[in-house]
Amino acid sequence: MVRQRNWLPQGGRRPLAPGTRVEDVAAELAYLHGRYQAMRTRLVFDVAAEDGEDSAHGAVRQWVAASGETFLEVYHTPPGQDPDVLAARVEAVYRRRPYDLRAEWPVRMAVVRSGGVCTHLVVIMNHLALDAGGAAVMIREVAAREDAEPAGMQPLEQAAWQASETGQRHGDRTLRYFAKALDRLADGPPPTVQPGPRPTRHWSGRLVSPALARNVAIVGARRAVDDSAVLAAVTAIAFARLTDTDRVLMRPRVGNRFRPALADVVCFVAQSGLLVLELGGTTFDEAVDRSRGATIAAMKNAYFDPQALEAMLASRETGLAMFFNDRHGTEPAVQYATTAAPHPREPQQHRDGSTFAWLHRGPEPTEALSITIDDADGALAVALHFDTHAIAPETVEELAWGIERAAAEAAADGDAPTGIQRMI
Repeated sequence: MVRQRNWLPQGGRRPLAPGTRVEDVAAELAYLHGRYQAMRTRLVFDVAAEDGEDSAHGAVRQWVAASGETFLEVYHTPPGQDPDVLAARVEAVYRRRPYDLRAEWPVRMAVVRSGGVCTHLVVIMNHLALDAGGAAVMIREVAAREDAEPAGMQPLEQAAWQASETGQRHGDRTLRYFAKALDRLADGPPPTVQPGPRPTRHWSGRLVSPALARNVAIVGARRAVDDSAVLAAVTAIAFARLTDTDRVLMRPRVGNRFRPALADVVCFVAQSGLLVLELGGTTFDEAVDRSRGATIAAMKNAYFDPQALEAMLASRETGLAMFFNDRHGTEPAVQYATTAAPHPREPQQHRDGSTFAWLHRGPEPTEALSITIDDADGALAVALHFDTHAIAPETVEELAWGIERAAAEAAADGDAPTGIQRMI
């Protein structure tokens, strides 16, 4: 988040029910802070460079407050102004204003009034405090004013378990899994990826494809696998075809809420795991089956110390890795950051009902290549965020269409070869 200068703010604005008072909203804010440890967590930076840490940053610790105070902002709409316009301005400020989590709580909340009546609520939360699953739990419990003890392993208990002998053994097993996966990657050729530097370095594009949605469903039903495994397979096939490799390193986003202790905790438990998909000499159905196995293994090993994994990756030559986040089929509990409109100077590309458009160009750093899948009114939307110093825009657009094409080929004939040759 620091590197990308983006806190990935969650939330938005909504109208308030008639008769809602400022005191009612204040009570809700107090409930959030009182019930959820994540909402009363700040960060402490050990800037003394203990144990050789970089003195500019130092080690980071989380401090959960037992008590304290927060602020509910109240905005009064000027006569003749639409209160929704004012609420939108407040939301925009909340989204843009940087967080200082040494001093600020993760939740920002405001009430907008018009003519003495409360009309809108604005809530923005730092993504460090909760993920989509945690937000769903929070919204459900806030609506019911749940007063039973919070379920699951709360953040302080998580930290204690992670530091325990059992937690350390779990971490060691996970690191061994990562090492074995990376060993398999080292046995093959790295992907051949040509950069395409642009003055505005970081780009994003999006393919909206009804055909992709149809064909992924066909393959998933035929192989009795989850659509996510199919999407990972066709994405990896498209990437391998473009980059002359037979194995692909992916960093799938895993929610970790299938773990019973974390299922209903309001906090952030999603992590980008790691899988290596070997595709040389496979048919489409074989690739999907391998994707299913690799995806399950990645999910089982997606609760880990991120610094340990980053250190391992830094010590190896892995080539370009794809971050992969399949969000389709789920209802987001909170709004994600606003999606930029297609770049007005770029014509959209249309092919058989599918559309590709460039969305954004800017200086904000991104991963070298990140792919996110969302639902889009009977279609699937494939968003691609990338660094032009790592991969050329032309290649990324070709990758987007290649994902759609691989899914169509897989749906037409699962026994057909993917065309990816085994290279060792």
